Amino acid sequence: MIRRVFAGTALTALAATLAFVNATPAAAEGELSPVMVVLDSSGSMTARDAGGSGTRMDAAKRAVGSMIDGLPAEARVGLAIYGAGTGSSGVEKAAGCKDVRIVQPVGTVNKPALKRAVSATKASGYTPIGHSLRTAAAQLPKEGQRSIVLVSDGEDTCAPPQPCQVAKELHQQGVDLHVHTIGFRVDAKARAQLACIAQNTGGTYHDASDADSLLGVLGRVTERALRHYEPTGKPVAGTKDPFAAPVITPGQYLDTIDPVEERHYAAELKQGDTVYFAATAVFPRGNPRDIEVLDIRITGPNGADCLHRQRELNTRAKDGGSLTTVMSWNGTVAGSSKMKGCSVPGKYTFRVTRDARGGGTDRVPVELQLRIEPPVTGSRGEPAQTSKVTFAQPPAGGVTAVRGGGSFNEATTLPGSGRYGERIYFGEELFYRVKLDWGQGLAYRITFAGTPGGAITNMRTSLFNPVRSEIKFDTTAYLGSTRTMPTDGEPIATPRVTYLNRNANNAELRKAGVDGWYYIVAKLGVASGNDAPSGGVPITIDVAVAGEKVAGPEYGASTGETPAETPSATPTEPTTTSEPTDQAGGEVTPQTPPSDDSSSALPWIIAGAGLVLALAIVTAALIVHRRKPPAPPQAPSYGGWPPQQ
Repeated sequence: MIRRVFAGTALTALAATLAFVNATPAAAEGELSPVMVVLDSSGSMTARDAGGSGTRMDAAKRAVGSMIDGLPAEARVGLAIYGAGTGSSGVEKAAGCKDVRIVQPVGTVNKPALKRAVSATKASGYTPIGHSLRTAAAQLPKEGQRSIVLVSDGEDTCAPPQPCQVAKELHQQGVDLHVHTIGFRVDAKARAQLACIAQNTGGTYHDASDADSLLGVLGRVTERALRHYEPTGKPVAGTKDPFAAPVITPGQYLDTIDPVEERHYAAELKQGDTVYFAATAVFPRGNPRDIEVLDIRITGPNGADCLHRQRELNTRAKDGGSLTTVMSWNGTVAGSSKMKGCSVPGKYTFRVTRDARGGGTDRVPVELQLRIEPPVTGSRGEPAQTSKVTFAQPPAGGVTAVRGGGSFNEATTLPGSGRYGERIYFGEELFYRVKLDWGQGLAYRITFAGTPGGAITNMRTSLFNPVRSEIKFDTTAYLGSTRTMPTDGEPIATPRVTYLNRNANNAELRKAGVDGWYYIVAKLGVASGNDAPSGGVPITIDVAVAGEKVAGPEYGASTGETPAETPSATPTEPTTTSEPTDQAGGEVTPQTPPSDDSSSALPWIIAGAGLVLALAIVTAALIVHRRKPPAPPQAPSYGGWPPQQ
C-alpha cells in the first residue's frame, strides 16, 4: 500500500496534478529484460528424483524444456550449464571447478537448438556456483535490468570464490542485476547459500521439492525475471551541497540514491514558467525493508526557502516496484502569490531525499524528470469538466491479448476502447498506456481471475496522467478468487480532458488537465510462503474511451522579465479544500481508438534534442516487441458488474 502525504502552499494540489514529463519511451513496448539461466549438471543430479520417474537431471531437463516452450518468441535468454564436462574424482577437481559451458549466449531464443543441447547434457561433475555466476554475468549486457536464474541441487563444491561474495560483487556492478535462485531438493546448508545469493542481489529464492514443483517454479521465476522496471535516463550525479547542484535542462535523467541520503539538482526558470520535477525510486523484489519514503523540497535563487514540499510513502517496498514523488512550482507566474524570494527568475534547486526506515547501504536507481511549461497567452480551450466518463455498456468484442511493460518507459499501448487480457505473475507490476487528446476521457476496470493454490497477497491498480501523477488507485487482498477492481463497482475514470480541469475543486478532475498518454498500472504482490501457482493470474482490463478531439490551450513564451501586476495567465490552485459532489457522468459507448499520430499541444522543451535524435526515437517507437501471449483469460459475465465471485 502506498500512502500519499501532501504539504506546502496552495499550489500543492496542482503539484500532485502535473508532476511528470511525458517522456518518449526509451525502450520498445513490452521489451523483455535479458535473462541468463544457469543449470546444475553436477554428479549429484544423477540421484533419483522423489517421484521415482527418473533422476534429478531428468526432472531438470523436463523443467527446462517446458520453460523454453513457454518463452516469448522475442525473449532474450541464454543458458549456461556447469558440471557436465568432467567427472567428480579428486584428480578432476581443478578442471571441474572451471567447467561452465555456455550452451546459448544471451540473444533471441532459438528454442529447438536450446532444447537439443539440454537433452544431450549428462550430469557428472563438480558444482562451481561462484564461478558460474561470474560467467553468466559476463554474458549479460553491462547496463539495464537483467537477471540470472540459477538452479542447483546443492551447495558450491569449488569455493573459492564463495558464491555469496560473488553475489555481493555482482550487486556492486549494478543495482539492476538480480540473481534468482531455485533449490532443487536441497538441504539446509545449500538453501542458506542459495538464499544468500538472492538476498545480496535483490533476487528471490524458491524451493522445489520434486520434478513437478521444479517445472512450475522454473517457468514462473524465468517469466518474472523477463519483466522488471527498467530505469532509463541521461546519467546525472546529484550533490550533497545545494549550491553545487548540477543544472539540468528538461528531459529524463538517472541517478542512484542511498537509503538515507539527500541529492540536489537545479534548473533555470524564466518569468512565467511552471516547472514540474519528479523522482521515481526503483526497488528490487526482496527490498531489505518494507517502508520507503521519497521527499522533494524546492529552494529559490540564492537559497531562498520556498516552503514547498512533496512526500510519498511506500509501505510494501519488499514487493519491489517503484515509488514516485512529484512537485510543481509556478512561483514566477504573475499573480501566483508566492513569497518574494521564490517569485523571481533564476536557478531553483530541488532536494531529493530517500528516507528508508531502518537504514542500510543499498543504493537504488532514481529516475528524474524535468518539464518546463510556459504560460498560456491565448485561448485555454474548452471549459473544465464536472463529471467523469462511465461505462454505458461493456466494451464490445473479444479479449485482445497483450503483454504489459515493466515501467512507465516501456508501457504497452492499448489502442483505445476494448477488452485486453494477459497473465500477471506474483511480484509483478505491469504498465499500459492509453492516448487521450483534448476532449477525450477514459474509464477502466480490471479483473483478476481466480486461481487454485491458496495464494494470498495484495493486488493494486492505479491510473496516472501523462505527467505521471496518480489520479486514483484501488488496492485489496487477493485470496485466490476472482476479484474486480475497483472493489466498489465504479470504474476508475477521468473526465474529458481540458486544460481548465486543473482549476477543479475535485482532485481527480484536476488531474485530467493535460492531454497525452494515460497510464494504467496493475500490481500483484509476492505470494506469502512462496505458494503461488506457477501459471500466474489471468487479468482482464476493460477500457472505454469517450469524446472527440477539440482545441487545446495556446501557449506563449516565457521571459526573463520581472512579473507585471496582471492576472495570472496560468490558473492558480483554488484555496478552498471542499470537494463538491460530482454531477452524474455522461454515459458513453466505447469510441474509436484515438490515433497515435498527434502529440500534445503542450510545448515540451527537451534538452539536446536534434533531428537525428528525433528520428532515432521515432524509429525505436516503431519497433514493437511482442510475445505470443498466453490464452486470454475468460471474459467475465456482464449480466451485472462486477462479475459474481
